[in-house]
Amino acid sequence: MQTNYGDAHFRRSDNGHTIFNPFVGNYIMDAFTTEVGGEVYYQSNGFIGMLGFTNGKLNQSVREPAEGAPETKLSLIGKIGYDSQINDDLRLRITGSVYHTPESARTYLYAGDRAGARYYNILRNNPQQDDFRTPRFDPGFNNELTSFMVNPFVKYRGLEFFGMLEVSSGKAAAEEDTRDFTQLGAELLYRFGNNENLYIGGRYNLVTGDTNAGESVDITRLNIGGGWFLTKNVLAKAEYVVQTYDGFNETSRFHEAEFSGFVLEAVISF
Repeated sequence: MQTNYGDAHFRRSDNGHTIFNPFVGNYIMDAFTTEVGGEVYYQSNGFIGMLGFTNGKLNQSVREPAEGAPETKLSLIGKIGYDSQINDDLRLRITGSVYHTPESARTYLYAGDRAGARYYNILRNNPQQDDFRTPRFDPGFNNELTSFMVNPFVKYRGLEFFGMLEVSSGKAAAEEDTRDFTQLGAELLYRFGNNENLYIGGRYNLVTGDTNAGESVDITRLNIGGGWFLTKNVLAKAEYVVQTYDGFNETSRFHEAEFSGFVLEAVISF
Protein backbone atom coordinates (compact mmCIF):
# COMPACT_ATOMS: atom_id res chain seq x y z
CA MET A 1 0.00 0.00 0.00
CA GLN A 2 1.02 3.65 -0.42
CA THR A 3 1.77 4.85 3.10
CA ASN A 4 -0.25 7.92 4.14
CA TYR A 5 2.62 9.88 5.67
CA GLY A 6 2.15 13.62 5.15
CA ASP A 7 -0.03 15.31 2.54
CA ALA A 8 2.66 16.02 -0.04
CA HIS A 9 2.23 12.55 -1.54
CA PHE A 10 -1.27 13.58 -2.68
CA ARG A 11 0.36 16.25 -4.91
CA ARG A 12 3.32 14.26 -6.29
CA SER A 13 4.07 12.69 -9.65
CA ASP A 14 4.55 8.94 -9.87
CA ASN A 15 3.64 8.55 -13.56
CA GLY A 16 0.18 7.26 -12.66
CA HIS A 17 -0.78 10.39 -10.67
CA THR A 18 1.18 13.09 -12.49
CA ILE A 19 -2.01 15.06 -13.13
CA PHE A 20 -2.34 15.88 -9.41
CA ASN A 21 1.04 17.66 -9.31
CA PRO A 22 0.77 21.31 -10.41
CA PHE A 23 4.54 21.32 -11.11
CA VAL A 24 6.82 18.92 -12.95
CA GLY A 25 9.08 17.72 -10.13
CA ASN A 26 8.36 16.46 -6.62
CA TYR A 27 9.87 17.79 -3.40
CA ILE A 28 13.64 17.45 -2.89
CA MET A 29 13.22 14.99 -0.01
CA ASP A 30 10.45 12.97 -1.61
CA ALA A 31 8.63 11.01 1.11
CA PHE A 32 6.98 8.14 -0.74
CA THR A 33 7.06 4.39 -0.28
CA THR A 34 4.82 1.36 -0.78
CA GLU A 35 4.95 -1.27 1.95
CA VAL A 36 2.82 -4.13 3.22
CA GLY A 37 0.69 -2.91 6.12
CA GLY A 38 -2.62 -1.50 7.24
CA GLU A 39 -4.15 1.78 8.42
CA VAL A 40 -7.19 2.52 10.60
CA TYR A 41 -9.05 5.85 10.21
CA TYR A 42 -11.42 7.92 12.31
CA GLN A 43 -13.26 10.95 10.88
CA SER A 44 -15.84 13.17 12.56
CA ASN A 45 -16.98 16.74 11.78
CA GLY A 46 -13.82 17.46 9.81
CA PHE A 47 -11.40 15.91 12.31
CA ILE A 48 -9.12 13.16 11.01
CA GLY A 49 -7.18 10.49 12.87
CA MET A 50 -5.12 7.62 11.47
CA LEU A 51 -2.88 4.94 12.94
CA GLY A 52 -1.07 2.32 10.88
CA PHE A 53 1.77 -0.15 10.74
CA THR A 54 3.83 -1.61 7.90
CA ASN A 55 6.44 -4.32 7.69
CA GLY A 56 8.96 -1.67 6.61
CA LYS A 57 9.84 -3.41 3.36
CA LEU A 58 9.60 -2.09 -0.18
CA ASN A 59 11.09 -5.30 -1.61
CA GLN A 60 9.54 -8.23 0.20
CA SER A 61 11.76 -11.05 1.46
CA VAL A 62 11.56 -13.83 4.06
CA ARG A 63 15.32 -14.24 4.40
CA GLU A 64 16.81 -13.85 7.85
CA PRO A 65 19.35 -11.02 8.15
CA ALA A 66 23.02 -11.92 8.45
CA GLU A 67 24.37 -12.24 11.97
CA GLY A 68 24.92 -8.79 13.44
CA ALA A 69 23.08 -7.02 10.61
CA PRO A 70 20.09 -4.74 11.36
CA GLU A 71 16.70 -6.43 11.51
CA THR A 72 13.64 -4.98 9.81
CA LYS A 73 11.02 -4.19 12.45
CA LEU A 74 7.51 -2.80 12.13
CA SER A 75 7.19 0.84 11.07
CA LEU A 76 4.61 3.12 12.70
CA ILE A 77 2.56 5.68 10.74
CA GLY A 78 0.21 8.23 12.27
CA LYS A 79 -1.76 11.29 11.19
CA ILE A 80 -4.10 13.78 12.86
CA GLY A 81 -5.75 16.76 11.23
CA TYR A 82 -8.74 18.86 10.36
CA ASP A 83 -10.31 19.31 6.91
CA SER A 84 -13.44 21.34 6.24
CA GLN A 85 -15.19 23.14 3.40
CA ILE A 86 -16.07 26.20 5.44
CA ASN A 87 -18.31 27.64 2.72
CA ASP A 88 -18.57 27.67 -1.07
CA ASP A 89 -15.44 29.85 -1.32
CA LEU A 90 -13.17 28.60 1.46
CA ARG A 91 -11.60 25.23 2.29
CA LEU A 92 -9.18 24.72 5.20
CA ARG A 93 -7.04 21.67 5.97
CA ILE A 94 -4.12 21.06 8.31
CA THR A 95 -2.50 17.74 9.20
CA GLY A 96 0.42 16.44 11.21
CA SER A 97 2.03 13.08 10.42
CA VAL A 98 4.70 10.77 11.81
CA TYR A 99 6.65 7.87 10.31
CA HIS A 100 8.90 5.88 12.65
CA THR A 101 11.20 2.96 11.88
CA PRO A 102 13.18 1.84 14.96
CA GLU A 103 15.41 -0.54 12.98
CA SER A 104 15.52 -1.72 9.39
CA ALA A 105 17.85 -3.50 6.98
CA ARG A 106 17.06 -0.58 4.62
CA THR A 107 14.57 2.26 5.01
CA TYR A 108 12.76 3.45 1.89
CA LEU A 109 10.78 6.54 2.90
CA TYR A 110 13.09 8.80 0.85
CA ALA A 111 14.20 6.15 -1.66
CA GLY A 112 10.96 4.33 -2.47
CA ASP A 113 10.11 6.00 -5.76
CA ARG A 114 10.80 4.08 -8.97
CA ALA A 115 9.39 6.54 -11.51
CA GLY A 116 12.25 9.04 -11.69
CA ALA A 117 12.74 12.65 -10.71
CA ARG A 118 11.36 14.23 -13.94
CA TYR A 119 14.51 16.35 -14.41
CA TYR A 120 16.53 13.77 -16.30
CA ASN A 121 20.23 13.49 -17.23
CA ILE A 122 21.57 16.28 -15.03
CA LEU A 123 24.33 16.49 -12.39
CA ARG A 124 26.09 13.39 -13.68
CA ASN A 125 29.87 13.01 -13.46
CA ASN A 126 29.94 10.85 -16.58
CA PRO A 127 27.47 9.76 -19.29
CA GLN A 128 27.41 6.20 -17.92
CA GLN A 129 26.11 7.29 -14.52
CA ASP A 130 22.47 6.31 -14.09
CA ASP A 131 20.77 8.06 -11.18
CA PHE A 132 17.15 8.50 -12.18
CA ARG A 133 16.23 10.08 -8.81
CA THR A 134 18.55 13.10 -9.15
CA PRO A 135 17.96 15.91 -8.20
CA ARG A 136 16.00 14.50 -5.27
CA PHE A 137 17.95 13.93 -2.07
CA ASP A 138 18.05 10.94 0.27
CA PRO A 139 19.45 11.96 3.70
CA GLY A 140 20.94 8.50 4.20
CA PHE A 141 18.96 7.39 7.26
CA ASN A 142 19.30 3.83 6.02
CA ASN A 143 18.66 1.84 9.20
CA GLU A 144 16.84 4.12 11.67
CA LEU A 145 14.36 6.85 10.83
CA THR A 146 11.82 9.14 12.49
CA SER A 147 10.08 11.87 10.49
CA PHE A 148 7.38 14.42 11.28
CA MET A 149 5.51 16.49 8.69
CA VAL A 150 2.98 19.31 9.06
CA ASN A 151 0.93 20.40 6.04
CA PRO A 152 -1.44 23.39 5.94
CA PHE A 153 -3.75 23.83 2.94
CA VAL A 154 -6.00 26.84 2.23
CA LYS A 155 -8.11 27.42 -0.87
CA TYR A 156 -10.13 30.61 -1.23
CA ARG A 157 -11.94 30.73 -4.54
CA GLY A 158 -9.14 30.40 -7.09
CA LEU A 159 -6.26 31.16 -4.71
CA GLU A 160 -4.58 28.06 -3.26
CA PHE A 161 -1.77 27.61 -0.71
CA PHE A 162 -0.05 24.38 0.30
CA GLY A 163 2.78 24.27 2.84
CA MET A 164 5.21 21.79 4.34
CA LEU A 165 7.36 21.66 7.46
CA GLU A 166 9.23 18.38 7.86
CA VAL A 167 11.78 17.35 10.48
CA SER A 168 13.56 14.03 10.01
CA SER A 169 16.23 12.29 12.06
CA GLY A 170 18.00 8.95 11.85
CA LYS A 171 21.22 7.22 10.93
CA ALA A 172 22.85 4.32 9.18
CA ALA A 173 24.00 1.33 11.22
CA ALA A 174 27.66 2.35 10.97
CA GLU A 175 26.99 5.80 12.46
CA GLU A 176 27.21 6.34 16.20
CA ASP A 177 24.86 9.33 16.47
CA THR A 178 21.66 10.32 14.74
CA ARG A 179 21.57 13.24 12.31
CA ASP A 180 18.82 15.71 11.45
CA PHE A 181 17.36 17.22 8.30
CA THR A 182 14.67 19.88 7.94
CA GLN A 183 12.57 20.49 4.85
CA LEU A 184 10.42 23.54 4.10
CA GLY A 185 8.03 23.88 1.18
CA ALA A 186 5.45 26.41 0.06
CA GLU A 187 3.20 26.47 -3.02
CA LEU A 188 1.01 29.36 -4.08
CA LEU A 189 -1.33 28.87 -7.05
CA TYR A 190 -4.05 30.87 -8.71
CA ARG A 191 -6.60 28.82 -10.63
CA PHE A 192 -8.86 30.57 -13.12
CA GLY A 193 -10.74 30.12 -16.39
CA ASN A 194 -13.63 27.82 -17.19
CA ASN A 195 -13.97 25.49 -14.16
CA GLU A 196 -10.45 26.58 -13.09
CA ASN A 197 -8.88 24.82 -16.06
CA LEU A 198 -5.91 27.24 -16.03
CA TYR A 199 -3.43 28.00 -13.26
CA ILE A 200 -0.20 29.87 -12.56
CA GLY A 201 1.97 29.71 -9.48
CA GLY A 202 5.26 29.06 -7.76
CA ARG A 203 6.88 26.66 -5.32
CA TYR A 204 9.79 27.19 -2.93
CA ASN A 205 11.61 24.18 -1.43
CA LEU A 206 14.52 24.13 1.04
CA VAL A 207 16.35 21.15 2.56
CA THR A 208 19.01 21.67 5.21
CA GLY A 209 20.89 19.26 7.47
CA ASP A 210 24.02 17.21 8.18
CA THR A 211 25.18 14.41 5.87
CA ASN A 212 27.02 11.24 6.88
CA ALA A 213 30.18 12.84 5.42
CA GLY A 214 30.10 15.57 8.08
CA GLU A 215 28.80 18.27 5.74
CA SER A 216 26.23 20.89 6.74
CA VAL A 217 24.33 21.33 3.49
CA ASP A 218 21.54 23.40 1.99
CA ILE A 219 19.60 22.53 -1.16
CA THR A 220 17.20 25.11 -2.56
CA ARG A 221 14.74 24.87 -5.44
CA LEU A 222 12.38 27.43 -6.98
CA ASN A 223 9.68 26.55 -9.51
CA ILE A 224 7.60 29.11 -11.42
CA GLY A 225 5.07 27.93 -13.96
CA GLY A 226 1.53 27.08 -14.87
CA GLY A 227 -0.78 24.59 -16.48
CA TRP A 228 -3.76 24.14 -18.77
CA PHE A 229 -6.33 21.34 -18.41
CA LEU A 230 -7.33 20.77 -22.03
CA THR A 231 -9.85 18.21 -20.70
CA LYS A 232 -10.40 16.69 -17.24
CA ASN A 233 -7.72 14.08 -17.92
CA VAL A 234 -5.29 15.97 -20.19
CA LEU A 235 -2.92 18.56 -18.70
CA ALA A 236 -0.08 20.60 -20.22
CA LYS A 237 2.50 22.09 -17.86
CA ALA A 238 5.29 24.62 -18.36
CA GLU A 239 7.74 25.81 -15.72
CA TYR A 240 11.10 27.38 -15.01
CA VAL A 241 13.15 25.61 -12.34
CA VAL A 242 16.39 26.54 -10.59
CA GLN A 243 18.13 24.43 -7.94
CA THR A 244 21.36 25.11 -5.99
CA TYR A 245 23.55 23.07 -3.63
CA ASP A 246 25.68 24.55 -0.83
CA GLY A 247 27.99 23.01 1.77
CA PHE A 248 28.99 19.81 -0.05
CA ASN A 249 32.71 18.98 0.05
CA GLU A 250 34.96 19.07 -3.00
CA THR A 251 34.79 15.31 -3.56
CA SER A 252 31.00 15.36 -3.90
CA ARG A 253 29.36 15.69 -7.31
CA PHE A 254 27.07 18.26 -5.65
CA HIS A 255 29.97 20.58 -4.73
CA GLU A 256 28.83 24.07 -5.81
CA ALA A 257 26.35 22.37 -8.16
CA GLU A 258 23.34 24.06 -9.69
CA PHE A 259 21.00 23.69 -12.62
CA SER A 260 18.21 25.71 -14.18
CA GLY A 261 16.00 25.67 -17.24
CA PHE A 262 12.56 25.48 -18.77
CA VAL A 263 10.55 22.26 -18.69
CA LEU A 264 7.43 21.23 -20.61
CA GLU A 265 5.32 18.22 -19.63
CA ALA A 266 2.16 16.70 -21.11
CA VAL A 267 -0.03 14.48 -18.94
CA ILE A 268 -2.76 12.03 -19.93
CA SER A 269 -4.47 10.35 -16.98
CA PHE A 270 -7.04 7.56 -17.00
